[in-house]
Formats: sequence, structure tokens, C-alpha cells
Amino acid sequence: MEQNGQSVQNAQSMKKWIIILLIVVCLLLVGVVALFLNNRGPQPQQSVSVNSGETPKLAYAEGVTVVEDPDALQKAVDDMYAQAREGGVALEYKNSASSTDGETFSCYIANAARNTYDMYIDIYSDAELTDEIFLSGLLRPGSAFDNIQLNKKLEPGTHTVYVGFTQVEEDLTTIHAQVFVTMEFTVAA
Repeated sequence: MEQNGQSVQNAQSMKKWIIILLIVVCLLLVGVVALFLNNRGPQPQQSVSVNSGETPKLAYAEGVTVVEDPDALQKAVDDMYAQAREGGVALEYKNSASSTDGETFSCYIANAARNTYDMYIDIYSDAELTDEIFLSGLLRPGSAFDNIQLNKKLEPGTHTVYVGFTQVEEDLTTIHAQVFVTMEFTVAA
């Protein structure tokens, strides 16, 4: 009878282990399903803090279509290579200019000799480029201003101005390239 009681006890012990094993397997299955469902949909874009040390990555644009004209894509690439060969706008200037009257400034602003396009110089007193204080005529490559006369008198002190170097095409009306820099214009008190 003792063996029969021990065999019943072993069977009950075995049932407990099977139940525990089934519970663990069920929990693992629930975890796997939850993980699958969590990773299945589109991932929300996460912003990467500059301070986090990670390099931010750009996502691909949505809602775009394939280029209909295969030659158009090649033409765009060829145009980019042609512009790269031109080398952009070569800048040649001294960062500071000085004046005693606030209108006539001693300076050095040039159309660098290595440029291939004529350019004009435009100077603004504000970052929004709404207060124009100087507009030049065209400069050929290799020519420069050593002094300029402003349209508007600046008060004594040092002023940060915004200088546009604008290259024009051969028709003299189409802008080819444009670059803005800042300069310090100082009016003696």
C-alpha cells in the first residue's frame, strides 16, 4: 500500500511540474506575440538629441513617385556635375571696412579673378535683407572696390552688414549663383 501511495504522490508531483511548465510556456508565447506586434507596424520617427552623441539619420520621404522620364534623371545628374566643375562662387574680400563720415567706406570687395561670371554686390544693414544700403553695378572677374559710397548713412560704431555676391549669366539678367557673408563696417566717432 505504501508503494501505491508513493505512486499517487509522484503522479501529483508530476502534474504540478507539468502545470508550472505550461504556465511558463504560455507566458513566453505571450511575450513573443507582444514583441512581434510591437515591431510589426511602421516605426514612429524618433528625434535624436544633439547631446545624446548619436548621429541623426534622415528618413526617406513618403508619397513620392518614380521619375517618369529616365533621361530627366540623367540630365539632372549631368547638370550637377557641370555645376561642380564650375567651382561655385569664389569669394574675395576683407571682413572689415572703415569710414569717418558713415557714408564713404574704405574696403576691399572683389569679384575674384578665378570666377567665370560677372557679379554685383548688394549690402544690407539687416539680416532680413530688407534695408539695402548699397547696390553696385556689375564687376568683371578680377575687379574690385577699394571704397564704396552707401545709400544711407551709418551712425558711429561698428555695424554688422550682410553682403551679397551675386553672379549673373551672360544675358546679365539671370542669376547664376549667390552667396551672402557678413562684414563689419566701422564708423569712427
